[in-house]
Order: sequence, then structure tokens, then C-alpha cells
Amino acid sequence: MEQIKADTPHDVYQTWFADLTAEVELEAGSITILAPSGAKLRTVRESYGSTITQYVRRLAGKDMDIVWAVADNGPSTSFSAPQTEDKQPDISATGLLPYLTFENLVEGQANQMAYASALQVASSTKSIYNPLFIYGGVGLGKTHLMHAIGNRFLKNNPKAKVLCVSAQQYTHEFVDAIRLKNVNLDRYTEAMRKFDERYRNIDMLLIDDIQSFRDKDGTQTNFFLTFENMVPHGKQIVLTSDTYPKNLPEFQDRLLSRLTQGLIVMIEPPEFEMRVQILLQKAERSGLEMPQEVAEIIAKRIKSNVRELEGAVQQILAYTRFHQVPVTIDTAKMALRDIFKASATPVTIENIQKTVAEYYGIKPGDIVAKSRKANLVRARQVAMYLSKELTNKSLPEIGAMFGGRDHTTVIYAHRKVNSDRNTDEALKHDIHLLEQRLKN
Repeated sequence: MEQIKADTPHDVYQTWFADLTAEVELEAGSITILAPSGAKLRTVRESYGSTITQYVRRLAGKDMDIVWAVADNGPSTSFSAPQTEDKQPDISATGLLPYLTFENLVEGQANQMAYASALQVASSTKSIYNPLFIYGGVGLGKTHLMHAIGNRFLKNNPKAKVLCVSAQQYTHEFVDAIRLKNVNLDRYTEAMRKFDERYRNIDMLLIDDIQSFRDKDGTQTNFFLTFENMVPHGKQIVLTSDTYPKNLPEFQDRLLSRLTQGLIVMIEPPEFEMRVQILLQKAERSGLEMPQEVAEIIAKRIKSNVRELEGAVQQILAYTRFHQVPVTIDTAKMALRDIFKASATPVTIENIQKTVAEYYGIKPGDIVAKSRKANLVRARQVAMYLSKELTNKSLPEIGAMFGGRDHTTVIYAHRKVNSDRNTDEALKHDIHLLEQRLKN
């Protein structure tokens, strides 16, 4: 489809869409999307299935049933434009996105440790940190860094076997194989053999959003066996998560022990200078001329994550091209007026108390109560800390909002949390996630 090609970055199109084909049956109201391999079919369906559905509906003028299949010899109805000589190497079987590299990832204080560790893992033939566990809030670049590791490792070791999947995809494939156990024992045995070969006979395994394994005991057991099959034999595993590993609920103790035996690194929300560089780089890659002062204005308003910064660039790109105007502070403010309006809304102590209570699974009233239970005291101190950091209220005003406490209690709580977060990775992560939620 020419429309997909026009709307999609060249490297993404060439890697994921260029060799897809389609068989259309208008009378039956269906379209079969064919991929050259099962691995590519799974990845495209999971990552771009909704996008393809939207294009099909738009072109057909009605809803169509979409069937996914692996092509045999390739049908005659082409889904894409002819191949060009500058086609990217076909790495679709690895699940890696070729445009997510170290070269287009901005390094700053927020991701410095994670970036350096990832680069070492990607550049070494020995498993230095195994597993490498990268964690942080939503939209901070964990997935980008993970793909960058795989791409660099494969570039340095072209014959290496690398596989990059989401935790959800791993679970789906495992469950699909397990379902055959009560249907046909031979088919089940073959399916499990193929699954084990796919995930254990490799040099590097990268799994995104490992927290999705929670509440899935069978998947955890299987992944534990995968881990034991790889790591002791020098095969590298890289994992990402939205939380510190010891905060993962309902994970098997033996698996948590394995997850924490390597190196754990955190990605924090980007600081101001890093946000400016992200905006300028993204604009340049999108063919948008963005002045430094425009990037600085946006960076002062959007503070929570990288994904929002990238989204802001796309909104400005669309606005300026539609209206045929240059990028200025005024046009940027018009393009991002809704985002700027939301970011101007002040954080209140009431909202902090509610958000902290929800995060720690307690009642808002517990935050201001007199209880000295350890979990309530910690939540109360965190809420006081955030109230001092994120509002303009005085210490006596903050104390009054917490059950009429003295301002010295607020000072103690702030100092306590500020000190503990330097040595307590779990608390540090809690603070970053809460700040992110409150600023959005």
C-alpha cells in the first residue's frame, strides 16, 4: 500500500511492511495478510496489527475480517511497492527494530548508567552483566535501549542468534504450545521442542516489560528454565521492567533471585538539558527546523518522559505543515496548546495525598491519620516530601493538611525521604513514578 509507505519511516517500512502481501476477498469481506515467516508474522501482528486494520478499513470503506498467515510461494497481489536497492538487512526474525540504535538515543544524566551498561553488554562477547535488568517509568526509553543493545551486538557479531520479544509475546507462544497437551500429545511435544529451540538455542535474549509475567506461574517456571539454560553457559539475557525487580508482585522467589544476580540499572525522567537535546534530535530526524529557543520552551513544560517529547515534535510537524508556517515559539504554542494548558495546572496537596494512597494501596484518610504503622508512616512521609517538592505551600501549611501536624514533622519527613532515596532503589523508583503521575 502506497499510503502506508508514505506515512511510515523508510527503515520501518522496509523492515516490517515491504515484503508483506495480501489476498483480498471482497465478497467474503476478508483480507489475508501474508508474511514470509512465522516470526515476522507474530511481530507485525502484535506491533502493527491495529495500524494495518485502520488502513484496510479506510481503503475498503468498511470493516474487513483480517486473517494472518505465512506465505508459501507468495501471492500475486502485492502489499507493497517494489524493493529498492537500499533495503535494510532483513533482521525481522530477530524481532529487533533497526532504527532503535545507540546512534539516535540521547545520553544524559537520567540514563547515563543504563546507557553505559547497555553499551558494554552490546559491545562485549562475554556476558559481563547477566542478566542486565533495566527499569524505569513509562516512556523513558527502556525499549529503545534494549533494541539498541540487540542491534549493536548483531552488528558486531553477524552470525549471532539474537531474539527480542515482549513478555506478552513470550507468554502467548508458551500458552499456545501448552494448549496442545490435552489435544494431541505428539503435537504438544513438537510444539514445546520448537519453543525451547526458539528461546534457548540463542546467544542473546531480550525481553521487554518482564513485569507482565506476574500472576503467570507457568510462564515464570518456563522462563526460569530458559534462564538456567542460557546464563550459566554465557548466553546474554537483557530485561526491561516498569519497576524495581524486588517490587514485582507474585514472582517466584527463585526467579527473583535470578533476576537480581546481574546488574540492575534505572532510567530516570530526563533532565532539562537532555529534554532539549531529545527535541532537537527528533526534529532533525523528522526534517523539522526547530530553533533552540523553541525546544527550550517545550522542555520547560514537558518533563515526564521521552515519549511525550517525541509526540510534541510530531504535533508541531503536523501543525506547521498543514498551515505552511515555520516553527516559532508562537506556532509551537498553538500546536501544543492542550499540552501546555495541562502542564500549567498546579499540583495540589489533596491530589498528592490521593495519588500516594492509591499507589501504596491504602485509604486517603490513612495518610493524615495518627497511625504509626510502618507502611502508613512511609506513605505519609513520601506524601509530605512530594508536597514540599511540588507545591508552593509553606511548611506549616503542609503540616496542617496532614492532620494538623507541626512543621518540624514535615521537615523530618522531607529529610528522611531525601536521604533514604539515595540508598533505597525501590523508594527512589516510587518517587519517580509518583512524580510522573502527578505531573501528567
